[in-house]
Amino acid sequence: MNAFVLRSAIACCLVLGLSAAEPLTIQPGSELWREVYEPAFEKPTELAADSELRKSLFNLIRPRAEKIAKQAVKFQGSLRVYRNWAFFSGSSIDANGKPVEYPELGNSDTVALWLRTLDGWKLVDFAVGHSDAFYISWPEQYGMPADLLK
Repeated sequence: MNAFVLRSAIACCLVLGLSAAEPLTIQPGSELWREVYEPAFEKPTELAADSELRKSLFNLIRPRAEKIAKQAVKFQGSLRVYRNWAFFSGSSIDANGKPVEYPELGNSDTVALWLRTLDGWKLVDFAVGHSDAFYISWPEQYGMPADLLK
């Protein structure tokens, strides 16, 4: 391969690589615009126990909680959504409905925070078996709406 062809191939790859790295442009008024900037939850809303969203959000934390608990877990408590945020505060339970005692503090307290992005819901932070309400700093730390904590 001669030097000109090689330089052309490298330049082509660089141009293609740069254009592929450009951020996605979301057109105002498009469906994607409405999903991102006009989310369905205009006020803090409790998700019903049979909600598909509730199930999918819990599935994002379940593997991590089960790794810590060393057993299968379910979640019970309040899961509220507001704008592009979701916040859970409650406890982890086993298959028989009994509290899961996480190591160290031996309690079942569980909290989680998710953010809906262009790529779907993402787990931002979570904790199990904690002893205090450290998550009250999450609005400042992550920019989540403080109304979700009420």
